[in-house]
Amino acid sequence: MPDNLENDYDPIFDSEYDDSLVLAGLDSIEEQEELLGRIWKNPRKRRRMTRQVFNRPKVSASKPTSRDDFQRRFKQLPAETRKALLGRQKQLVDTAIYIVKEVSANKIVKMLQDDDNKVIAKSNISGGKLEKGNFFILKGIQLLYGVAGEAESYKDVNFGILPDYIRNGEFEFVANGSILIPSMSLEVFNTTGMNQRSGYFELVNPKMVETQQPMDFEIEWGANAPANSFVKAILYGTSVAKY
Repeated sequence: MPDNLENDYDPIFDSEYDDSLVLAGLDSIEEQEELLGRIWKNPRKRRRMTRQVFNRPKVSASKPTSRDDFQRRFKQLPAETRKALLGRQKQLVDTAIYIVKEVSANKIVKMLQDDDNKVIAKSNISGGKLEKGNFFILKGIQLLYGVAGEAESYKDVNFGILPDYIRNGEFEFVANGSILIPSMSLEVFNTTGMNQRSGYFELVNPKMVETQQPMDFEIEWGANAPANSFVKAILYGTSVAKY
């Protein structure tokens, strides 16, 4: 005889996350025991929990995604954000933050600044920081270079691999009031001959960027860039968003 499923939905247990995350999102042992008690009294939920515990699939040998990294840092999030995720008011989404800057006659550029504005084809972030309530796991950075055509505008640049004179320089990434990526050679963005996304550098140690915290991504090299030169940075990862 099928279970009576009327009023059976539980915003905590029936979230998209597994049982370990559900329990991690609760603030006390008493809350965890109360949830487990509700599960045990309900045949459908008891069977589901049993399947999760005893019939878990084998761990995949594939490398972890930024979503996996985000879930491992679940308890670092504020309680209200954890509960919003578990209650499906918010979700984890793939994210690509991009910004384009002109570097003509320069040998240093701050890719993220407090006077940046969202402009299609130029940037999808304002003020060099995440919007309120958003948290972001930075998994990789793509850095590209191009020269504008006759329009002399970022709108018609065909971006590609960084030229030699820029790759001889270095970069640093700052967020949350600390240095997340210390000074590093721009050569890491040289993907020439590699079977991967052009100019992409994947972090072995992904970084959590907190909401409303200024980010600073500074690039410096040895010789002035020619006229109409542009650099494009894309930050890849997972972030929190509304459903």
